[in-house]
Amino acid sequence: MRIYTYFIILLVSFGFISCEDVVDIDTQFEKPQMVVDAWVNDSPTSQIIKLTWSQNYFDSQIPEGIDGATVKVIRNSQDTLSFSSMGKGIYQWNPSGNNSIGEIGDAFELSIRYENAYISSSTTLKRTAIIDSLVVEEKMDELGYDDGSYASCYAVDIAGKGDAYWIKTFTNDTLNNKPRELVISYDGTFDPGSSYDGLPFIRPLRDAVNRLSDDAGYIPYLPGDKVRVEIHSLSDQAYAYLSIIQEQLTNGDNTIFALPFANATGNVFNTTTHERVLGFFNVASITKEEITIP
Repeated sequence: MRIYTYFIILLVSFGFISCEDVVDIDTQFEKPQMVVDAWVNDSPTSQIIKLTWSQNYFDSQIPEGIDGATVKVIRNSQDTLSFSSMGKGIYQWNPSGNNSIGEIGDAFELSIRYENAYISSSTTLKRTAIIDSLVVEEKMDELGYDDGSYASCYAVDIAGKGDAYWIKTFTNDTLNNKPRELVISYDGTFDPGSSYDGLPFIRPLRDAVNRLSDDAGYIPYLPGDKVRVEIHSLSDQAYAYLSIIQEQLTNGDNTIFALPFANATGNVFNTTTHERVLGFFNVASITKEEITIP
């Protein structure tokens, strides 16, 4: 019995030692590829498209920008919007007057020329949801909440199936960007397969405009905080793309059941080589509301 007990203790000891071993992970990163970050919208403000080089997953440096490209967006096959290089891979288009990039239903083509490569993508400007109101609610002695002020966004899905949305919340003009603060919706729910349609957004989406702590609990807002909520329309492809991004960002929560990391499949193509390019192109209609916490 003593020998058996000693053997078990020895095995456990080796287990702890093995857990301290450093493991080098081969990410199979070979050479940088172009990444296209082209999420623009119909707000009558400057629109930005970013071009960067991809890098190793474990590289914590800011991605290197790609300068020297010609970037254009063609609306309805006739109106060309030229994006000017601002340096560090940033390309900007400025509307004239109070004009926007387009209207709901307009078709758009992204055209990028870099050295000998021609990059292209296409999408359609889809409608977005209606924000009925953005309000402050005081919670006291409520299960799951610290006492304090919380925001609630009452939005309504437009009747007719197939509307996808990206709900962005800004606190004091800074995007809430923790992994679980990436909030997307399909017809006012989380599920593209549901029969829900043309109704107010479900309660979890209404509450998702609040900040999250590291343990995924809601953090109350402070007096004077400015809260802005924007709802951006998404194409079906964009919704699928962000769903993969969302899954990858929260992958660590699955511990031993986490899926291997992989690049999300975008809608941008190199027409010279007929290969996919990393990144995505979406033109959104947006609606927004803003409040200040009293």
